[in-house]
Amino acid sequence: MNVLVVDDNKMDLMIIKSFVEKAEMSFIEAESASEALNLITQRTVSPDIIVVDWLMPDMDGLELCRLIRNLNLDITPYIIIITASELIEVEYRALDQGADDFIEKPLDGNVFIARLRVGAKLIKMQKKLIELAQKDDLTGLFNRRAGIQSFENHLSRLARSSEQTEHCLIIADIDHFKSINDNYGHLMGDRVLIEIAKRLRETIRPFETVARFGGEEFLIYCEANRTQAEFILKRLKQAISSSLVNLENEMIPVTMSFGCTIIRQYEAKNSPDSFIAKADKLLYQVKDEGRNDFKIGAFN
Repeated sequence: MNVLVVDDNKMDLMIIKSFVEKAEMSFIEAESASEALNLITQRTVSPDIIVVDWLMPDMDGLELCRLIRNLNLDITPYIIIITASELIEVEYRALDQGADDFIEKPLDGNVFIARLRVGAKLIKMQKKLIELAQKDDLTGLFNRRAGIQSFENHLSRLARSSEQTEHCLIIADIDHFKSINDNYGHLMGDRVLIEIAKRLRETIRPFETVARFGGEEFLIYCEANRTQAEFILKRLKQAISSSLVNLENEMIPVTMSFGCTIIRQYEAKNSPDSFIAKADKLLYQVKDEGRNDFKIGAFN
């Protein structure tokens, strides 16, 4: 469990660090609200719990709390506000701005650790619910809805990037999958889907997206330019076709076709559907030309 502590007082940071480590959680520090906000928005860290001092020179804890709540984060962090004030009005304002808990100085270590553990339990429940809502039951990958949401999040980060960079969207389809179902049955077809999903997930980096888009079709999003995308596609093609899929006592060959569109930073504000349509068009060109290959194209 990652705990981000935001406080401009180094002594307070040292004390809170000792409590966090005693609770067997990972400690991350920021000495200002702006530093904390930058760490979160740039995805440098992904805090589960955020402990915020009310009074800081650049921005107070309430404003930081409000800004964090307005971010489109995958996990809604549990926020604890710390203050020296005992006024009920102060506590009300903190909770009204989106804080989950409120604790007064001086901190009691046992009480503070107990509050951290309450937050950790709620975050674990949240993650479990999100996982159940996002997961494709058969393959364990993102389902279509979660895949598109992840794609939109990637696009938002690309649009905010200060660099003129490129990402790529890939739509992939198992070749002749209907024949596999017809010849071996749907149970064996499911086994093929599970194995192919595993190979796709293992081939791309953990922070990139692979989702079951529907049937035997998959969506893949990589933070890669055209040259890198070609390398990734070669690896994906090889990962699928280089070894047979074991269906009980029979080994069968499986191949995939891939359509890939390159998304430039200034194009990222276009709709996800428009990029999907472009990648899908390239995929079907591959299908028409014989399958088991890939095609890359610019969005515009």
